[in-house]
Amino acid sequence: MMLGKTKRYLEVTRVLLKYNLIPELYRDLRTNYISNPDCTCDFDVENRQTAVKLRQAFEDLGPTFIKMGQTMSKRPDLVPQSYVIEMSNLQDKVKPVPFEEMAESLDLACVCEYQTREDRNRKKSEEELKAERERRAKAFIEIFDSFDPEPIACGSIAQVYKGVLDGKPVAVKILRPNLIDTINIDLSILDDFKPVMKKILRVGKKFDIDAFLLEIREMLTREVDLRIEAVNMRRFDDNFKNVKNVSVPEIYPVYCSANVLTMEFVRGTQVKDIIDMPVSQSKKSEYTRTITKSYLKQVYIDGFYHADPHGGNMLVEENDTVAFIDFGAVGSIDDELQKNMLEFYYSINNRDVEEATQAFLKIGGADARDVDVRRLRKDMDDLIANQNYGLEGRQSDNYAKLGLKYDIRLPGEFSTLQRAILLIEGVCLELDPRYNIKTIAIPVLMDAYKKLNTPKGAALHIEFSAEPLDEKAELRAAIREVAEKMEYMGDRFLEGKQKESKRSVFSREFYLVVLLVVSTYILLTGGSFSWVGLVGFGGVILIALLSVIRGN
Repeated sequence: MMLGKTKRYLEVTRVLLKYNLIPELYRDLRTNYISNPDCTCDFDVENRQTAVKLRQAFEDLGPTFIKMGQTMSKRPDLVPQSYVIEMSNLQDKVKPVPFEEMAESLDLACVCEYQTREDRNRKKSEEELKAERERRAKAFIEIFDSFDPEPIACGSIAQVYKGVLDGKPVAVKILRPNLIDTINIDLSILDDFKPVMKKILRVGKKFDIDAFLLEIREMLTREVDLRIEAVNMRRFDDNFKNVKNVSVPEIYPVYCSANVLTMEFVRGTQVKDIIDMPVSQSKKSEYTRTITKSYLKQVYIDGFYHADPHGGNMLVEENDTVAFIDFGAVGSIDDELQKNMLEFYYSINNRDVEEATQAFLKIGGADARDVDVRRLRKDMDDLIANQNYGLEGRQSDNYAKLGLKYDIRLPGEFSTLQRAILLIEGVCLELDPRYNIKTIAIPVLMDAYKKLNTPKGAALHIEFSAEPLDEKAELRAAIREVAEKMEYMGDRFLEGKQKESKRSVFSREFYLVVLLVVSTYILLTGGSFSWVGLVGFGGVILIALLSVIRGN
């Protein structure tokens, strides 16, 4: 172990010196200047050159450092925007390992040969080791009807091959050999570098370096056991079993292990390739709707989502079904965080600065007494203005910077999700420059509110069930006003401070309001049963008129 760590230290040092990174990183990461999202100013261009070198160094050093770069890409609160952009371009593509050298990972293969104790303990020659690897590789290939030993995709963690099993084409993902040993050494080296990282990043108590490294460790732990990915795929498939235009490859459990994942081979075109293909804009827009709706369902209804949804991990099949692949990186959200995030985004959509501020504090588990809430409200107002009135393009603002500014530690799931949604938005904007996630999100978020039974339920359901058409704007405003009145009356009722003479009046008003809201909801969403809402709506008007006449 010590010898291996020393060799790895020398390798890391060699790569850092190769790209002259130590002095350049120290200079760039300690410089504060005004930047823009596209990184086009002189400082940005200069920093981008160093960021490119760092990306190349991470790619040279393998899986642990690639994961560290990917984690950096979702922390714009810690590193300059130029580094965030470049780290998001990390390519996990490496030179392929010959199939015979993959033998250590081929644990499905059974090679039965008798060896004496002396043979097992004897140090074997290179020729003998090569012969053993070849026998194991041959035994693995014989499991399949046919198997191509040339990989169709190569990453730092696994290589993917194409084969045929029971007459059906399959993709076979196999971990690279001796992977865990290398990762453990790298993690130990990163632990040694913690004081240096703190000095360079200069973020003090607001950045938990141990939590940062723990996130990398957990990501790698999940990815080096392909049984976890198999579970993720089956869970995702179950969540979308009733959705026709979204799919995930079927797995073959008998032919899966910790090192091998055998799954259906998906025939399709990667979404990133469709961007420049001669496909009609209406089709591309349709794909953006499918991708967005499916992702919102993953996050806000299922609470389980693909954490790396870039254009290469989504394929469009011939029947226009979108298939998600590569489930090594996933995320999950519990009901409490879902609820707080839904309230937060609803408040932003409703331009409610106070409610958005309170929901943001809930997400970060912060006490309002420890935060300058007045300044936070001002920044939240700016954020909401950009979200609702910004130009076409990205609508998902970076809330991590806001958290860092006020020392609000947002949960890791929130940061991971933010990066994933930005990836989704980036892909969809390339497919359709007029894409706006907000217009597609409304009906999906309505279902999410129903599932979680959040406060203000009736008002939220109606707000998000209405089509975003101009001719219904006045009706939506009226419904919102009625709902707010109903909530106000409910508060009065719970206080129990009304006089007996007014209690009957309140009761009549309260039930009229309930009937009006329910009738309007059915009228908007009832389809063939819309007449029921119309009858109820008319009944409310009639009762109200009779009440006025009697009162007079």
